[in-house]
Amino acid sequence: MNRDKYKEAKKTSQEIEQLLQSDNLTADDRQKLKEIHAQLSGVLLSPWLPFDWRRRAIMFFLLLLGLYGITNGQSYFALSWLFLALFSPRIVGEGASILGKILGR
Repeated sequence: MNRDKYKEAKKTSQEIEQLLQSDNLTADDRQKLKEIHAQLSGVLLSPWLPFDWRRRAIMFFLLLLGLYGITNGQSYFALSWLFLALFSPRIVGEGASILGKILGR
């Protein structure tokens, strides 16, 4: 997925959210929009690296922090690598999916 497709999917997802908040939809239309929204959410949560440069910069900083700790013998800095998962859309999406299955929703 490239940046343009990601932006288009995000824009469409936001438009569907606005439509779902309105009260002028039939139950059938609302159900179809919910299905499309769920599919778009899966698409938005599929890349391993975020498209936002701020989140990429944070991931890069955490990676460097862990490498610094390993090279200087301070292994507790390597714990920063655990936080890398919080910035990956795919890992967050998989975690949300697993949590949803566990909770039964």
